[in-house]
Amino acid sequence: MVEIIPLWLVNALSFATVFSVMTSIGTTITPGRFLTHIRSPGLLLRGLLCVLGIVPAAGLAAGLAFGLSPAEQVGVALMAIAPGAPLALRRALGSGGDAGFAPTLQIAVALLAILAMPIWVSIGNALLGTRGYVNVADVARQVGVAQLLPLGVGALMAAFAPVRAVRIGALLGKIGAVLLIAMILGQVLDMHRLILAARPWTIAAAAATTLAALAAGHFLGGPAPETRHAVAIAGSLRNVGLALLVATANNAKPPVQVAIITYMITAAVIVTIYILIRGRMMARTA
Repeated sequence: MVEIIPLWLVNALSFATVFSVMTSIGTTITPGRFLTHIRSPGLLLRGLLCVLGIVPAAGLAAGLAFGLSPAEQVGVALMAIAPGAPLALRRALGSGGDAGFAPTLQIAVALLAILAMPIWVSIGNALLGTRGYVNVADVARQVGVAQLLPLGVGALMAAFAPVRAVRIGALLGKIGAVLLIAMILGQVLDMHRLILAARPWTIAAAAATTLAALAAGHFLGGPAPETRHAVAIAGSLRNVGLALLVATANNAKPPVQVAIITYMITAAVIVTIYILIRGRMMARTA
């Protein structure tokens, strides 16, 4: 891959974006709402079933059903089994997801990803005939630094300096939005060859998995539209950082990376369309 923008700069933008956005969200977290869903965990467990169980299974099935090459199957599978995309929480909260349930689900998914990914890699090895492995410490480090740490920093700010936390959270949200645009442009410029190399059946498998995630989220997300929406977003947007982490650790071939990036872009497009359609429907209802 030819680097138009240095990889270190793209990675720095990615980290700054995620940290800013997650810290901003952390300033809005209310411990009472979090504890409510922990004490009555029925809805939370259904959300976890969708994000950690149904979506990975759908991704593995789609890779086999669409007749992808072994490398493409691995790429799609890695995305499907990588839960807890950090920016998924921002998309959910910004488009009407439940403000108490969405962060609770995100934190639970992030913690359980440390255990879920090795299990799904073992299942994938059995189905695809691969010999992949997951370094649990690396997964824990990525989840902790990218999600739990900034959320915790934001929550502590809200607890000890609530007035300033609101201002700082709003500022970080704006900074995160600007950095997000810069990060996307940087990634598109650097990955344009990978984007152009995307194959139709890989796109189809990614689309089928994403649509299955949206449907499962609405089916399992409870009676309230806000919680159904939160589960749908959490399930449909996968953690590309974790997928690439496992791919790199296993010295995966370039077609695996192409499939991962193809999945990421396909899911982002479908979820954006879903959010726009849902927003118009809600506006008409109101």
